[in-house]
Amino acid sequence: MIEPTILNFEGAVLCGASEPMTLQSFTPWTLWPRVMPQLSRVSNRKNKDLISLRAFEGIPVFGPTADPNFTYWGGAEVTGPNDGLEHLEIPAGTYAVFHYKGLSNDSSIWRFIYSQWLPNSEWELDDRPHFERLGSKYKNDDPTSEEDIYIPIRPKK
Repeated sequence: MIEPTILNFEGAVLCGASEPMTLQSFTPWTLWPRVMPQLSRVSNRKNKDLISLRAFEGIPVFGPTADPNFTYWGGAEVTGPNDGLEHLEIPAGTYAVFHYKGLSNDSSIWRFIYSQWLPNSEWELDDRPHFERLGSKYKNDDPTSEEDIYIPIRPKK
């Protein structure tokens, strides 16, 4: 399928809103309508990208019966806090970044990452947020949409 770029992410501050979810109860579309009107008023955004993030409770285990808990965040990178919105520090660290083109509800990319690429790589998951950078080529529910998927990794022990 696709090979990721391995990069050292410098860390960031995310400004937005969050909700507890699980993979089975994942409903990001309920959060974004609350976030988007507020983000238009944020003056200290680092760029125009949106960030879709999952902060798991520890290192998640994925599989057919797994349903890990996480806090889902929708927001944007900022240079510092903003009144009226929640904030999350995304720690610096190594990430595998997969450039994905296709429908955002196509789960085949996730199955590939967690069940094929990761087990066959020299990396393992690290305990940091997993997120997508939704840039200028992101088009919700469009097969030509593009996004970058950031998976936190560390060398296998």
